[in-house]
Amino acid sequence: MSVETSRQPSRVGVAIKRIVHPSVLELVAMAMLALAYNVIRAGQGGDVALAFVHSDELVALEGWVFDHVEVPLNSWTMGVPLVAVPACYFYAVMHYVATPTVLFLSWKVGGWKYRRGYWSLVLASAVALLVYMNYPVAPPRLVPGDGVADVMRAFAGYGWWGGAASAPRGIGDATNQYAALPSLHCGWALWCALQMWDFKGRWWRPLAVLYPSAQAFVVIATGNHYVIDVLLGCGLVLATHFALDAFGKRRFGWDSDESPGLLSGHASTR
Repeated sequence: MSVETSRQPSRVGVAIKRIVHPSVLELVAMAMLALAYNVIRAGQGGDVALAFVHSDELVALEGWVFDHVEVPLNSWTMGVPLVAVPACYFYAVMHYVATPTVLFLSWKVGGWKYRRGYWSLVLASAVALLVYMNYPVAPPRLVPGDGVADVMRAFAGYGWWGGAASAPRGIGDATNQYAALPSLHCGWALWCALQMWDFKGRWWRPLAVLYPSAQAFVVIATGNHYVIDVLLGCGLVLATHFALDAFGKRRFGWDSDESPGLLSGHASTR
């Protein structure tokens, strides 16, 4: 056997490298997170009564903001169908379309900004799921006597949703409506904004400002979240984003601007 041949990696070694390739690990992590997300979101919540207690506590904490911002905004939206119907569609659609689209575009760009964005999304979502499991909160639209109307239920005739937010009619009982704090609708929207800010093209930065702003307006106007939900969802994403910026790049060596590699069709030559 020649020296050249002996230095070549074995097929087993190549297979192992492919299995532990960062892109493969990312796919596995995302699949596990998606599974956990759907299982937890499909549950009914641990203690419904406690969810309403927590909701009352949030209203007391918000005080003036709830009475003079959230309730009037919700009431105004209810009275203007030209705003309410698009808001319902925005809530039901954009959360599930924008995030995977921006993740895919980030993956196409590759490098550190993709790695940071990917793990920021995963970590923030994982923490949110833990909170959902341990701290149920009834959204404003479900709390009787708080002055907030269920906009999506009122305008359900214009879309596929029923009385369980964006869940299609007939399967509302299969979704956990008490997984409300933090707001991942707003957290993921801010995550999209952070990623879009670094995209090339003059329209990305205006979109990075408009999208999370519109999402924050919609979730409050439709009665699906409190302002505190929005702030905590955004704060969670910012925390993971800047923590990875401060420690992840140095710790894991994610300082390259090369493409992700395996999944992009450009295998690393190192």
